[in-house]
Amino acid sequence: MLVALGGLLIVVMFAYVMLGPVIFGPDLVYKALINQAEEVHHRISVWEVRVPRVLIAALSGAMLSSSGALLQSVLRNPLAAPATVGVTQGAVLGAVLALVFTFGSEGALDDLNFLVPWAATSGGLAAGTVVYVLSYRRAGTDPIRLILTGVVVAAALSSVTSFLVLISGSHIDSIVRWLVGSLSTRTWDHLVFLAPVAALALPLVVWVIPLANALQLGDSTSVSLGLRSELARAFILMTAVVLAAGSVSVVGGVAFLGLIGPHLARTLVGSDLRRLLVCSALVGAVILVCADLLARVFSLDWIPLVDIRTESGSRVPVGAFTALVGAPFFLYLMREGKR
Repeated sequence: MLVALGGLLIVVMFAYVMLGPVIFGPDLVYKALINQAEEVHHRISVWEVRVPRVLIAALSGAMLSSSGALLQSVLRNPLAAPATVGVTQGAVLGAVLALVFTFGSEGALDDLNFLVPWAATSGGLAAGTVVYVLSYRRAGTDPIRLILTGVVVAAALSSVTSFLVLISGSHIDSIVRWLVGSLSTRTWDHLVFLAPVAALALPLVVWVIPLANALQLGDSTSVSLGLRSELARAFILMTAVVLAAGSVSVVGGVAFLGLIGPHLARTLVGSDLRRLLVCSALVGAVILVCADLLARVFSLDWIPLVDIRTESGSRVPVGAFTALVGAPFFLYLMREGKR
C-alpha cells in the first residue's frame, strides 16, 4: 500500500508539472528537468515555477497530515488536528502580524519575505505552548481538557487575526488569500525555509513513534510499561506543533488537511504509527498536490463559469478546495461519532 501511494504521488506530481496555462508533453517536461529543453522559457516554466511549487505542496501536505496523525493518536481523539489545538491559528496570526508591519515593503504581501515564515513558525510554537500550559494540572494533561483549551485559544487567536484583517485596508485581499492557504508565487526560496524544518522534525518523528504507540493504549497501561506518560505526551505534542507550524508558515492556513489525511491513512494501514505516519504523509502530499492542481485549473482564463480572479489578478487559493472536501468529511466524522 505504501509503495502504491508513493507511486501515485510521483504520478500526480508529474501531472502537476505538465498541466497549467500552457500544457507540456511528457517528453518536454523530461527534457526541461534534465536541462535540455529547446526553448529557454520551457525550462524556466518547469524549473522556476512548477517544480518548486509542487515540491512545496507535497512537503507541506505531508507535514500537516503527519502532525494530525500524531495529535489524533496521542490525544486519542478522532477530531484532533493542528487547527483544533490552536497551532494553525497561532501560525496564521504570526504571519499576519508580520504582513501588517511590512506593508511598506514592496512585494511583502504577494511573496513571503524573510520575516513572515519565522513569525508564523514562532506563532505556531507559542500557541502550542500556551495551550499545553493552560491545560496542565498537577496530575498531568488530560487529552480532553487539552482539546477544549485548544479550541478556546484558537477562537481567541482567530478573533485577533480578524481584527488585523479589518484594519489592513487595501491589502485585505492579499492577506485573506494567505489565510485561506495558497501556493501562488511560491518559489525555491520558500522551499529553502521549509526543507530544514522538515529535516529537523524527521528525527523527532522517528523518536516519538514508540512513545505515541504506547500512549494510544492509555496512560495507565503506558505507565505500567515504564513510560513517563506526561513527558512523552509533551515531546509528541512538540513534534506535531513543529510540523504544523512549519507547514503553515509557508502555505498558510490550509483547512482540514491535518484532519482528513490521517483518517484516510488509518483506513488503509491501521493505527500502528510505524505505518500510519508514513501513510499519512503520503496521503497528505497527494491531497495537497491534487488540490493545488485543481486550483490552478479553475484559475485558467478558459473556465466559462465565472471570473474567479480577484482584482489583483490572484488565483483561486488551494485552501478553498481542501475546505470544500474537508467540511463534509468533518460532518461525517461527527455523525459517526454519535453512533
